[in-house]
This record gives sequence, C-alpha cells and structure tokens, in this order.
Amino acid sequence: MISQFIKKLYRSDYTKVFLLCLITSGIMFVPSIIANKGLFTLVGDFNYQQIPFNMLSNEAIKSGDWFWNWSTDLGSNFIASYSFYTLGSPFFWLSLLFPASLFPYVIGPMFLLKYCVAGMTAYGYIRRYVTDSRYAMIGALLYAFSGFSTVNLMFNHFHDVVAFFPLLLAGFDRLVIDRRKGWFAAAVALNATLNFFFFIGEVIFLILYYVLRYIAEDWKLYVRRLPRIIGEGLLGIGMASLLFVPAILFTLQNPRLDSFLYGPNALVYSGSRYLELIKAILMPADIMPHQSAIFPSDFSSSSAYLPLFGPVLVLTMMIGRRNWMRRMMIGCIIMAAVPLLNSLFYVLNASYYARWFYMPVLIMALMSAVALEKRTTIQLKKSLLISVTALAAAAAFLLFYPWSETQRSAIFHYDQFLFYLTAAAAGLAATYYLVWRFRNAKRWYTAVFATTVIFCGGLGLFNIFATHNIYDYQDGKAIHDTVVKTGKELKQRLPITENYRIGISDDGWNLAMVAGLPTVNSFTSMVNGSIFDFYKSIGSPRGVKTIVPADAYGLKPLLSERFYVSTVKLSRGHLYTQFYNGTGMVYVYENKDVLPIGFTYDYYVTQSRFQHVSDAYKHLVLLRAVVIKDSDASKVKNYLVPLPESDLFTTANGEYQQDLKLRAKEASTAFHRDHRGFTANIQANTDKFAFFSVPYDKGWSAKVNGISVPIIDADGMMIVPVRDGANHIRFDYHTPGLASGAVIALLSMVIFATYLFSNRLFLRRRVQPSREFINE
Repeated sequence: MISQFIKKLYRSDYTKVFLLCLITSGIMFVPSIIANKGLFTLVGDFNYQQIPFNMLSNEAIKSGDWFWNWSTDLGSNFIASYSFYTLGSPFFWLSLLFPASLFPYVIGPMFLLKYCVAGMTAYGYIRRYVTDSRYAMIGALLYAFSGFSTVNLMFNHFHDVVAFFPLLLAGFDRLVIDRRKGWFAAAVALNATLNFFFFIGEVIFLILYYVLRYIAEDWKLYVRRLPRIIGEGLLGIGMASLLFVPAILFTLQNPRLDSFLYGPNALVYSGSRYLELIKAILMPADIMPHQSAIFPSDFSSSSAYLPLFGPVLVLTMMIGRRNWMRRMMIGCIIMAAVPLLNSLFYVLNASYYARWFYMPVLIMALMSAVALEKRTTIQLKKSLLISVTALAAAAAFLLFYPWSETQRSAIFHYDQFLFYLTAAAAGLAATYYLVWRFRNAKRWYTAVFATTVIFCGGLGLFNIFATHNIYDYQDGKAIHDTVVKTGKELKQRLPITENYRIGISDDGWNLAMVAGLPTVNSFTSMVNGSIFDFYKSIGSPRGVKTIVPADAYGLKPLLSERFYVSTVKLSRGHLYTQFYNGTGMVYVYENKDVLPIGFTYDYYVTQSRFQHVSDAYKHLVLLRAVVIKDSDASKVKNYLVPLPESDLFTTANGEYQQDLKLRAKEASTAFHRDHRGFTANIQANTDKFAFFSVPYDKGWSAKVNGISVPIIDADGMMIVPVRDGANHIRFDYHTPGLASGAVIALLSMVIFATYLFSNRLFLRRRVQPSREFINE
C-alpha cells in the first residue's frame, strides 16, 4: 500500500509542479543563500521588519506570551498586531520547529516552499480550464513567479497570500459549477485566517469574478446559487473568527484607514502612475526601493508581468474572442485605472497600492495557458505586434522624452532599466518562436518548460543579486550582526529589572523585538490606535515608524526610557556599556532622569486646553499634569486639580527638574510584567490618580488593593484612581474579540461539519470536477 502511494505521488501532476517550482525558486534563491553561508537577507523592510517580527512571534508563542507584547512599540495587542504578519500563516507555524534565532537561516528555504505551494494551488485552479495538464503547469509557473511575487520579495508575508489565493477561486468554481459543498467555505476560512486585510480585497475580487464570470454568462441560472455562496462565505469567515475578529477590531483603531479620496483624485491618477501601470505589465518587476524609472522608489507593489510571455498571450485571448476571461481582464483594467475603484481593495484608503494585482495575475496566467493550448488556431501576430509596439513606445518615451526642466528622461538607473527592457524584448522574441514559428516542433514542451523556468528563475535571481549589490551594506552578515546578535547581546547586558524601556537611535531596526525588551519606538504600522493618538496630540503624528522627537527630552522620563542604543559614540550622556557586534560598535547610554513605569499626578489638563500649548513644550507639560478628554473631567475632579494657567506655559529647566522630583516621589515600586498584564506598588499621600505609560486598550482591566477600578484614557495612556497610603495595582489584559471570535469559530466549525455530513460528502464515491474548457 505504501509503495502504491509513493508511485501515485511520484506520477502526480502536483508533484511535477512542485519539482518545477522547486528548481525555479532554487535558481532564484540558492546562489544568494550559498553566498551568505545559509543566511537569506534582502533590504529594508525585509531585514528590519520581517526578521524581527518572526523572531518575536516565535519567542512569544513558545513562551506563552500571547496577549500583551511589551516589545512592540510602547506595548501592543500581540494577537492583533501580528495577525497581519505571522500568526495566520501556516509557513510561520512550520518555522516554529526551529529556534527564533535561526529564522534568518530558515526564511530562505521557506521562500522556496512558498513558491512551490503557489505553483501547486495555481495548477489546481487552472487545470479545470485546459485539456492537457502540461499547459496548466506552465500557467502555474507564470503565476507563482510573476512580477508581483518578484517585486514583493521585501514583504515575506505577501507570499503567503499569493500561495493560497488560487484555492479561493478553485473552491468558488467547485461550489458554483460542480455544486460541491465545503470547498469554498474551507478556502474562505484559510484565506481569512491567513491575512484578514488581504482577504477584504479578495472579497471585492470574488464579487467581480461572480458578476463577470457567471452572472454575465447566465444570470438566471447563477443568481440562484447566490444564497449558498453567501452562506458558505459567512461560514468560512466564521471559522476564521479566532484571528479575524480581534484583527478587525484592532485595525479599526488605525488612523491610516481614515484617509479618503476626494474630488478629481478619486477619478484619475497622475500621468506617472498610468505610465507605471503600463510598465508593470510590459516589463519585469523592478526593485521596490530602487526603481529604475518613473519613481525613484515605489512601495505600491505595482507589477503584473508574466515571465517570458508578458502580455502577448493575454492579448491574444482578448482580441476578437468573447469569453469570461476577457470580461474579467477588462473589469480589472478599469478597477486598476480608476483610483476610487482601486481603493475598494483597501477599504477606500487614499494611499495608492497595487497589492491586489496577484488576483488578475492568476487570470492572466490562466489565459496564457489556454492560449498556449490553442496555439495552432490563435492569431498571435496581432497581439505580438501590439506588445512590441507598446514596449518600444513606452521605452522610447521613458528614455528620451524630457521628464522635467532639470531631468532629461524618466530613467534613474540606466543599466537596470536596460536589463528589464532587454529581458522583456527577449521574452517577446522567444514567444514568437515558441508559440508561432516553431509551435509544432517535436521537442516543443521541453523547450517551453526549459525557457519558462530560465526566465522565471533568472529574473528573480537578477533582482536578488542586484539588491544585494546596491545595498551591499545590508549583506547577510551585517544584518545578522546588526539585528540578531545585537538584540541578543542587549538582552544579556541590560538589567533584569522590568520598570524601564529602551530607545534605539535607528528607529527602523526593531532591536527590542529581538531582545525581548520594552521599547519606546518601533518600525511597524500595526500598533495600538492609542499610540497614534498620543503622538498626534504632541504634534508628532506617527506613520509606519515611531519617531520620538529628538528635542522632546521630557518624553524620556515620561515613557521610562532608561537606555538609549546607538551605533555612533555620543559626546554627551552616561555610557552604560559598549560592545562590538561583529560589524560595528554599539553604545548604550543611560538616562539618569528616568522614571519608573507608573507614577502619580496631582494635576490634570483637558485635551482642548493642551492643544493650545506649543508643540515644542508639550513634552514638559506632560510631566506636570496628566492629559484627559474633556468629557472625563468630571471623573477626576475629586482626585485631581486643574493645572493653573500660569503653570501651563511655564517650562524653564528648574520647573522640569522639580516636576521630575514630584513624579519620582510617588513612583511605582516592585513593578512586574507577566503573560497576562503587570503589577505595581505605589505609595500615595492622598487620593489621586496613578499614570502608566502603557497604551490604553479596551482589553485592560485594573484592580487596586483587590478592588476593581475604572481605567481612564489619558492621552492614549492609562490612569487609575489610587487611595491615600499603600496601593497594590494589578492590570490584566484580555484580547478584545478573542473570546467571542473563539466562540464564533467553534460554532461555525460545528455547523460546517454538520453541513458536510448532511449529504455525506466524504462518504460518497468521489466525483471528478467538471472541466470548463475554453471553446470559441
């Protein structure tokens, strides 16, 4: 029986696709892995986000620290913060087999696996629409190694979404065409768990797919399937609720969702953006932070290039051929070309992103597979001529047309641009010979597979090595030393007491995540909304990084920043320790004015009054009085006194030192963090409020001397009432939405099992899915 299973597995087309993708991804990644002695690093976000995020998540899961994470900025909801990056990914859970410190070695092979999974799932979807499985294999390669995947190498977690998205369309087809229960619901559950934000965009694409693929074909027939589609979709979301519900509740606090497209900005882009869209289809993927043309850098993920064939085969299926794929492509082009429609994939966010392009890329890969199968009957010359003309015109315009009065063209890096242009032209030439001139050649399949693998792997290999060459200071050893070794060394050298935080000179390193230490800054946009509120109130709005204003020295004691880590030796400050990390020196300075996490206030100031203070002095006022909402003034009036007007604008150095002494006089002692919250002891001289520089969150609850007390939002932080005398304060954290999400998920799974069992889906003889071959 085992030998039969092995033979069946060996002969399986999925095994062949896996091996093809393994070889192709090996061409891309293995040279870099070997050159860096097993390490795989890249640039920017990959090095300073993906590596620390995965290491932190690995340590947190294994240590049971699942609720509040102190190493994510000032502290944040762990489950919701990392549901976007790691927690929903099967690849992340597989990486837990290894110690967190080995992640830079694990991520290389993990990338190969992601490409292999993407190829297999794409094959499963495309196979329905071709008679010969070999064409589906080619389409699978085009999808897995498309320009979208290459341009997003920096964003490791995007590849998880690319790997499993085809299951969503395959499950949808099985439900609508084959009327097979459960597959769609299971695919929805997987994708909604994988990445809640990308899933929202996928729902928009599914609606487009349903309307243009089915309703436009036979609305009377397929509208009757809508209740079951909605039912299975909701059931799938329900099964994903364990992560989906907490993540949605958390993300609604993020101010980045508040931006909106107004007026003409909702209807048209600038000319540069349209040129970038054309380039994204005609030419291979560029290097995201080091673009060769149009934009110096572009983090929008704008690429939809199919290796080797480019847009030729897609155009062939669109010219004079009325089918649902043609409708889908026209619909996607309209969605991409109109800003408001494009923003639907990102909850109407005004920032431009093309991070949904992997969805139409799958349709493009399908169209290419179908066109290859019909190569003896299709009219290739017209689409090839259009592609060649478009590529030549775009290249000529970008190369020779003045871009501005001071810039003679749109090209920033000629060598890089000419490589992409040459690769695109070579692909068009190869397409002509493979699909037209020698379409009946004896070794045609071998030639096509070999050429596709070389193009797919070669383009990715070029981008990886070009990135390493451009950013040679971020090579594997340097990043391992700077991020991993430095983080671990800090953990060993700094005190084990828990009532302090650290600051990092380079706010993009995320060293605290690797060290497992509380911090004041981080490089991630997935932090508690109250952190955004705090920085906005002091006139330093937070984006994707926390940038603590250099001149706001009052924030250091307020936020309990005891140590400051720098790679540059400072002329001032108390040097606590220094060490060589293998690449450079690291200096750790101690702030003698630090306050513990937790101290009392005698005065308060309302937000409306606080906003009248100059931004340059707000950090000093925060040491004198706690800031509360105007509506909360009545809640504190018996404990705190309004700050006098004269004190609101007096900020001399003498007052600063006096305010520090007053805060330190009744600061917390015996501060202790644990997996569910923290405790502190504070001795107060009268009834008042104790302030903790911990981001306000509805998941917090507090007790003082064993009695539950209300928590008040204090400018994004938390205050609780304390009594005259000794106060033992306990804060507990429960992830908002986690319990309800778990209940919904459990009930949904029970309903799903009942739904499947009702028709004995898995007990009947297996029915082969129908084939939807594209006939003209």
